[in-house]
Order: sequence, then C-alpha cells, then structure tokens
Amino acid sequence: MANVSVEKAAVTRAISLCEHSINEFDKTSHDLKRTYDMAGANWRDTKYQQLGGIVNDCTTALTKPIEELGGCITTLKALLREIEAYEALDI
Repeated sequence: MANVSVEKAAVTRAISLCEHSINEFDKTSHDLKRTYDMAGANWRDTKYQQLGGIVNDCTTALTKPIEELGGCITTLKALLREIEAYEALDI
C-alpha cells in the first residue's frame, strides 16, 4: 500500500490561493464594467453598444472560474477537516 502524505499548510495555502484568485477575478470583472460605464459618459454610439456585448461576454467568462474555485475551496476545507481529525487521533 502506498503512503500518502498531505500537509495542512499545503492545503491551507491552496485555499488561500483559491480565495485570492476569486477576489482577482471578481475585481477584474468589476473594473471592466466600471471602465465601460465611465466610457459611456462621452461615448454612446453603435460601437459603444457592440463593446458592451463584448464586455458582458468577458465578465460572464470571468464568473465561471469563480464558481469552480468556490467548489474547490469547499473540497479543500473538507480535506483540511479530515487531516485535522486524523492528526487528533491518539495513535
């Protein structure tokens, strides 16, 4: 049987990286929308409308990894609980 070793620090770091990535995707999406809206103060022609569709596609694409990373965080937290439970055993 193979030995498996998982360190709590590595799992905790992975959770932190997922959370950081979610924040970055969310910030990028908001910044993109805000910049587009600010451009609309002086620019409201057909090209602006076309750009709006592209911005919408981009912000939608940015939300997909957020959902997936949220699932990863849930799984990693469950793994961390299992590691902690195992370490608490008096073997």
